[in-house]
Amino acid sequence: MSAQEKSEVLARVEETKWGKRKLLAQPRVPRSTYYRWRARERQGKQECLARVPWNRLSLPEEAAVLAAARESPEWSSRQLATWITDHLGLSVGESTVYRILRREGLVKPPVTRLLAGKEYHRKTSGPHQMWATDASYFRVSGWGYHYMVTVMDDYSRSILAWKLQVDMTADSLIQVVQVAVDITGMTEVPLEDRTRLLSDNGSGYVSRAFRDYLSLVGIRHIRAAP
Repeated sequence: MSAQEKSEVLARVEETKWGKRKLLAQPRVPRSTYYRWRARERQGKQECLARVPWNRLSLPEEAAVLAAARESPEWSSRQLATWITDHLGLSVGESTVYRILRREGLVKPPVTRLLAGKEYHRKTSGPHQMWATDASYFRVSGWGYHYMVTVMDDYSRSILAWKLQVDMTADSLIQVVQVAVDITGMTEVPLEDRTRLLSDNGSGYVSRAFRDYLSLVGIRHIRAAP
């Protein structure tokens, strides 16, 4: 008897309201054989279920992960996992997000290492010789996750400007630097005496838009080594 015929017999016996012995007599299947078939079938189903990881996301859930990744391409797998858990109600880990992004070709290639400029190693001797800008990513109660972007004077360690931003695009970074420029009147300072700006190699800081802005206001850009 073929596997399909065995399955049909099992299905008819399980669905019948009559006695199993009477129904099994028609295809001449001993009850011991029937119970052996049924045990094998159930074992096969359990093995199939066991091969599926318990934490595997469904297709709609994976689609939600990919949508979030494409909407915020600058976010890391950890940031995406945190946002998805908080906003979409999906219990997803960093490794799962990374696996999905790598499979879809959305993992960013390694960033080319850029060495810090020599000016960065020269200690400042007075205010407004060099500013440092950075961003911290954290959760604001009631608002969700934001970036705290700051501009600090390297010599006095005073915070010249800060703002909560929803992303790290060049426009968001420029807004904060512009506040520091306006407060200090930096564009009124002779070009050779204007401050330098130290930053890391984040995508917003190394973007053409940010570079063009600093050139416009006459501020030299120094990027720290990764």
